[in-house]
Amino acid sequence: NPSIEQFWTSYIDALIKANKSGDAKKAVKNAKKRGLNVKKLEKLFSQSKLATDNKVPSQEQISKLLEHYQAGRMIEAEQLAISIRQDFPHHHFAWKILGAIFAQTDRKSEALDANQEAVAIAPQDAEAHNNLGNTLRELGRLDEAEASYLKAISLKPDYPEAYFNLGITLNELGRLDEAITSYKKALALKPDYAEAHNNMGNTLKEQGQLDEAIASYEQALSIKPDYADAHNNMGNVLQDQGKLEDAIASYERALSLKPDYAEVYNNMGSTF
Repeated sequence: NPSIEQFWTSYIDALIKANKSGDAKKAVKNAKKRGLNVKKLEKLFSQSKLATDNKVPSQEQISKLLEHYQAGRMIEAEQLAISIRQDFPHHHFAWKILGAIFAQTDRKSEALDANQEAVAIAPQDAEAHNNLGNTLRELGRLDEAEASYLKAISLKPDYPEAYFNLGITLNELGRLDEAITSYKKALALKPDYAEAHNNMGNTLKEQGQLDEAIASYEQALSIKPDYADAHNNMGNVLQDQGKLEDAIASYERALSLKPDYAEVYNNMGSTF
């Protein structure tokens, strides 16, 4: 009996709880066509949708997902994140984790979709914007990556990782002075950021400031002595300065830490 309002109310409520909001909207339209006063039904739809959107996974689910991800159990993390996303499509945390998993497993297109969804759901989440920037940078969309990092920084001005990533992007765009400024801001916030010292050294090397580059690598290695990349980069600068024995020593330290570092063998070969 389509003239009974309560039937429509129950039907629409069930559709929304089953995550079939499209069908619920159609039901409201059908009720209106049959001459029913749909104000009550529209209010029900609005309230029910809001309740659905505000559902969140349990703390146990979030903790388990984070535990899998941090332990490197990517298969288990992905399976749980997909399950949470299906049950709570408007909760951004599962989207963020999926974006990170896809990025680490070289599924850039899927990572982009997941990170964009996380940003759309939680536009005030600085980390989500930073993650999106990383994916855009890996896809070569540097201008968009820069915009994402700047958005992350505007939301969280004390975010050293966003300044670091912005520095990488600016370097790739050829804006070396701006890249160094960004690295300096990252280091002002996080002085023991070995990767930022190393990358600043690389940019200084590109500018021909070899002594300053060496100082940056030394800072990186004082913080992280087992940093093979920094030993390799130090070797490159020493080689440019004609200090071949010191360069070889740096390359050997890099290889002792990372025996399969093919680039170092190549760099060492050029010293002979």
